[in-house]
Amino acid sequence: MKKTAKKKERWEVVCDLVDCWIDEEITQDELVEKLMNAVGKPIIKVSEIDFIVSEWEGNVYLESRQQLSDGTKDNWAQVEDLNDLTVYEYNDLVTQLNEVYPDYPIEHLEGRFV
Repeated sequence: MKKTAKKKERWEVVCDLVDCWIDEEITQDELVEKLMNAVGKPIIKVSEIDFIVSEWEGNVYLESRQQLSDGTKDNWAQVEDLNDLTVYEYNDLVTQLNEVYPDYPIEHLEGRFV
């Protein structure tokens, strides 16, 4: 009779990921992305920018990190505005946010050529 594999506890998954990072099997960025997914906070990618929804004292806000020219990524920072995004990029972000966080207070933009 076959035994089914025991489902790993969340802490076991985290330990395995950290071990992979220590053994240099995955990069630090991959570790962060996998940890975020493990705790249910997916990273949303728009162009070269990563976004994540965070909570702080009951307020929901958006954080981002941007790919630097040397290939590394800086720390997560709270998003102050999204003016640097094109209408298409902004609407892509809204679509992805609405899939994961349907109650997130953000709406699509309507762009028109003049």
